[in-house]
Amino acid sequence: MKEHVHPTGNPQGKGMVPVLDQLRAIAPWDVAAKSPEQILRDYCLSSLVLSAIFKFRAVPGNSYHLYRVNQQWQLSLISPQEWGGRLPGAPVARCELAPDMTWSIVLTDNVNEDTSLINALQQFIRSFADRLASAQTLEASLPVYEVNLPYQQRMMATALSASLRGSLALSGLNGGASRVWLQRLGVDGLLGFEPA
Repeated sequence: MKEHVHPTGNPQGKGMVPVLDQLRAIAPWDVAAKSPEQILRDYCLSSLVLSAIFKFRAVPGNSYHLYRVNQQWQLSLISPQEWGGRLPGAPVARCELAPDMTWSIVLTDNVNEDTSLINALQQFIRSFADRLASAQTLEASLPVYEVNLPYQQRMMATALSASLRGSLALSGLNGGASRVWLQRLGVDGLLGFEPA
């Protein structure tokens, strides 16, 4: 009698359906030509938000709130006012996801008086600059698939990469050397602070 052997894995690819659905849902739209300064700012600010801890799917047009909690960035649906006296950590910024899957942020007023927040933001900017400096081109530094990121952040980083690639192409800025981007534009002041 012949033994029936079950195939291993997922030959129909059904496990991929939710992932493909989510990639379609977060696909950037309304991607436009942008100045080099705006592309670099979008990349930096979006990288900051995507380095935060969060477990929900962000939606364009909604406001989110960035906090510094136990030496980590944390993105929340809840504003500092809604938390009241139960704030999880220091408020850092109000964040909004654009239809092209880039993030904008508005720093909270308390950041200017909080040395630890300023230091954390400056450290983030230095790390961002190091990432650019170690890549041949800006495109090569994009977070196309960051295996170390949690699922939601990994999906959002993939969408961000597609958006920035689109803006680079529409702006005629493809293939620019990262060193040139850094020398010409720098990253100092992207968040309103000069790295030490």
